[in-house]
Amino acid sequence: MNDFGLERRLKEESPELHRRVSDSIVVLQRMLQGFLTWFPDFTDHSVLHSMDVLDFSNRILEARTKELSIAECYVLIMACYLHDIGMGINPKDFAEFTEELDLADYRRLHPDVQDADMVRIFHHEYSGCFIRKYADLFDIPSEEMTFAIVQVSRGHRKTDLYDLKEYPDLQTEYGAVRTAYLAAIIRLADEIDIAVDRNPELLFDTSNLTKQADIDAFGTHESIRSVEVTSTAIILHVALKEPRFDDLVNDLMAKVSETLAYCADVAAVRADIELTQREVKRVEERG
Repeated sequence: MNDFGLERRLKEESPELHRRVSDSIVVLQRMLQGFLTWFPDFTDHSVLHSMDVLDFSNRILEARTKELSIAECYVLIMACYLHDIGMGINPKDFAEFTEELDLADYRRLHPDVQDADMVRIFHHEYSGCFIRKYADLFDIPSEEMTFAIVQVSRGHRKTDLYDLKEYPDLQTEYGAVRTAYLAAIIRLADEIDIAVDRNPELLFDTSNLTKQADIDAFGTHESIRSVEVTSTAIILHVALKEPRFDDLVNDLMAKVSETLAYCADVAAVRADIELTQREVKRVEERG
């Protein structure tokens, strides 16, 4: 069951920041649906995925939610909702952000890469640009908070969370923000949103898939019935759709294990905190 520890603390201890989050969610729900324009056959990146990432962040933190500052609660919640906003940007913002990110060299070296490929590959960077540009629309209260949300959102993939310049500890009017620690939490939470409900039937008709890579990806997700986060482990409950998905599930499990190890080390090195989840397990379920 959902814990809602982050949301509950924010509502109880800072109604103002909670209101800002609630107003933002109303605005961004339709924006997040924009990913379907670029990726009609891709895994879910709608607000449903954002809510799952927030739920997993709560589960990973568990009792440690109480150890976060109010500023950290706000930043992490906002980053959970906004981390994939770059997947659905409009063509005008795409052109603007591509120039801002100075990706001309990448395009020259990869002439076969299409615009949708650019969005997919660099969507965490496009998300950062989007948040900076529309910070006022999301009623983010300060430049420091905007910077923190941008960095934590970007940190859900690829960025170097050990980089002290990119991921500093900040002081805000609402309390301290350990950007590297929060980014480690959201990276792990995003990585484990891999179960069957990642591809809800209300968004996708999987019978229309034609590309083998898409069929394999959706079949792998369908083979993972649920992901359980306990105080000591991340558990994948598996019922293979077909025997051939066994290796693909194991590959995904190895990727989760690698991400867990990285994020646990970041938490220890950058925040002197031990993540309580130590391993990734697989449990077989009846189909």
